Amino acid sequence: MKKLNYLFLLIGFFSSAQNYIVENEKLKGNIKSIDLFIIEYSNKEKPVELKTFDITGRPLVLKKYNDGYFRSEERNEYKPNQIITTLCEHCGDNFDQYFSKFSIKENQKYPYSGYATNDPSVRNKTYKTIDKKGNIVLEKYYTEEGYLTSIAKSTYNAQSKLLSRESYDDENKLLSSTKSIYNKSNLITEEISKSENRPVLKMNYFYDDLGRITLEKQNYNNSLYETSYDYLKEKDTAKILRYSASPPKDKKLYQIELTYPKQKGKIIEKQNVSDNKVGYRTVYEYDETQKLVVQKYYDDKNELIREAHYSYDKNSNWSEINISETINLIYNNDSPKKEIQKKKYIRKIEYF
Repeated sequence: MKKLNYLFLLIGFFSSAQNYIVENEKLKGNIKSIDLFIIEYSNKEKPVELKTFDITGRPLVLKKYNDGYFRSEERNEYKPNQIITTLCEHCGDNFDQYFSKFSIKENQKYPYSGYATNDPSVRNKTYKTIDKKGNIVLEKYYTEEGYLTSIAKSTYNAQSKLLSRESYDDENKLLSSTKSIYNKSNLITEEISKSENRPVLKMNYFYDDLGRITLEKQNYNNSLYETSYDYLKEKDTAKILRYSASPPKDKKLYQIELTYPKQKGKIIEKQNVSDNKVGYRTVYEYDETQKLVVQKYYDDKNELIREAHYSYDKNSNWSEINISETINLIYNNDSPKKEIQKKKYIRKIEYF
C-alpha cells in the first residue's frame, strides 16, 4: 500500500464546513429534536449537532461536535419578557459545574477586563430582554462567575425591523453602533456602522418598483464600492446580472443568475464571471414543490467537482444529503490522481 502524502479538494472556494445547510431553510412541523450525523471515509455515523425545542418551537439546547467530539453546548431558559442563554465551550460533561457559582455581580468590575487569558473557551450567560413582539431590546453578557462584560441595546420599527444597535463595554463605553433607515415598503435604504478605532461604514440600497434591489453603495474610509443588478427575461428564462465597481466607474460583470423551468420543477444556475468569462458554476435543481433536490458545482473547466442529492421526510424537512466530491490524491511522488470522495449527512427529526 502506497503512503498517502497529500490531499486537497478541487472545490476551490466552496466551503465544506457546513455544506449540509439548505439556504433560507424554514423547518416545518412541530419539531421536538433534530439530531444531525455525518458518515464519511466509510466510517460509522459521527455526531455533528443536536437541537431540541419546546412545544412552541423555541430552541432549548444546541450541542455542537467537531469531528465527532463534543465541542460546545448552548442552553436557553425562557421567562416572561426574558431569555437566558448559557454557552459553554469545551466543557464536556461539566456544564453545570462551570456555572455552579454563578451570581450576577452587577456593580462589581470584571477583574480581568482588558486582559487576555490562555483559555480559548467561551463560557458566558446572556440575559436578553424582549418586547411585546419578541424583539430583543437589551442583552447583558456575563462571565461564568457573573461579572458583566458587555451590553447591547437595540430598537425596532413597528414592523420589527432593526433600527439601531449599540454595544457597550463593562464600563458603559460605546464600542460599536449600527443605525438603519427603511422606505415605505419596509426595505432597508441606509445602514451606518461605527466601531471603535475603525472608519465609518455606510451602505445605501436602491430598489425598482417591484421591490428588487438594483444598486448597493458602500462607502468605507472614503473608498467607494458599488454592486448593481440588472433583471432580464428571455423566453422562459429569468436573468439577474450582478456587476461590481470600485471605483464606481470601473463596472465589471461578476455573476449571472439564471432561473428556468425543468420537467416538474425549476433550475437556478449561478455563474461566476471573471474577465467576461464564465468560471465556477453552481446549479440548483428544485422539484414541483420547490424543494431542493440536487446541487451541483462545476469548476472553470466545466467539470463537475461536487454533487449533493437531498431526501426529505413526510413533513418536507430534509432527512439525508448524499455528497460526492472530486479530489486530487498524491501518493508518494506520483502524479495527482482524481478520485471521488463520498459523504452522507443524516438528520433524525423527532416531532411532538
